[in-house]
Amino acid sequence: MDSVAYIQKQYASLKRQFDGVILDTTEEQVNWIPQGTGNSIGVTMVHMINGLDSAFQTVLRGKPQLWESEKMGEKLGLSGPPGRVHGWDEIKSKPLPLEPILEYSVAVFKQVEEVVSGLKAEDLDRLVTFYGSERPAADAFIMNFSHVLVHTGEIAAIKGAIGVKGLPF
Repeated sequence: MDSVAYIQKQYASLKRQFDGVILDTTEEQVNWIPQGTGNSIGVTMVHMINGLDSAFQTVLRGKPQLWESEKMGEKLGLSGPPGRVHGWDEIKSKPLPLEPILEYSVAVFKQVEEVVSGLKAEDLDRLVTFYGSERPAADAFIMNFSHVLVHTGEIAAIKGAIGVKGLPF
């Protein structure tokens, strides 16, 4: 199997996993805060999707993030996405509306799908600035797909702690 086919297969698998964990999640579940220092499902989703948005829109496509162009901060009542730049304080205990999170997810995954479906082998070697250094674009795929899978598993575990089915199987 070539690299492009492998990335496309990995993407299809992670999207199935994401959809299976997320699509039946309720707003109450999205805002449940686990004991300790864990984040709610909503916080985790916004962080995870924003990472994809940044990597696929800005790093790989050279376009503004959907966070800005679709005014996701306004829709979620946030000044910025949780993460390295804006921190986590604002979002940690703020109830988040489910519909804008899902809207953001759908829009970002549509962009990811466009990039992945049109991928060519030479695209993987193209140098992009990612996490402060020049790297092959393949790194953006690998790191972001891992990021989504890790947080999807985290969300499944939180759902299990709530007492509902987390994983789709």
